[in-house]
Amino acid sequence: MRSVLRKTAVPLTATLLTLGISASMTTPASASNSYNGNTYIQGAGDFTDDWTDEGIVAEFGGYNRNSNATCLWQKIVFWADSSSGGHRDQIDGYFGHNTTIATHAWQSKYMSPIDADGSVGKNTWAAAGKQLRDTDDDGTVDKYDGRYRDIAISRVNGVYHFADADGNDRKASYDARTCTIV
Repeated sequence: MRSVLRKTAVPLTATLLTLGISASMTTPASASNSYNGNTYIQGAGDFTDDWTDEGIVAEFGGYNRNSNATCLWQKIVFWADSSSGGHRDQIDGYFGHNTTIATHAWQSKYMSPIDADGSVGKNTWAAAGKQLRDTDDDGTVDKYDGRYRDIAISRVNGVYHFADADGNDRKASYDARTCTIV
């Protein structure tokens, strides 16, 4: 009996290990980079390419689900680019199912349906970064030019800042969630 179990266990263990490795290597298309190691959404020099290498925020995979970076993303999908008058009550810094659905819709509209996976990685951040603007011609970013509404945004000492629901200045941090909801 023991030898039968050993003979069965070895191929089964090898199969499970193979499946586990394959599953762990599969990542969403727009989340093609891993967390970039930075504490904040940041940039240097010309702001037009700042968001091309940002980390991942997503519902699944443990990617900065509770963060001010998520809060900033929610301001984009639920407020700036939302045609329905904005879902400000969804801007809470928690990347849940509603944020995944809104992200998928945003990606389908502003990127392509093929790239729509509901997580925000470097490709999605880069697409959103195309809407960063310098409205006063001083060479620094001061807004996200949303399709329906704008978001006041700034880069101070390389770190992106935005106002939360109460108007408090917040750093777009991957590892802190201090933004307030409406």
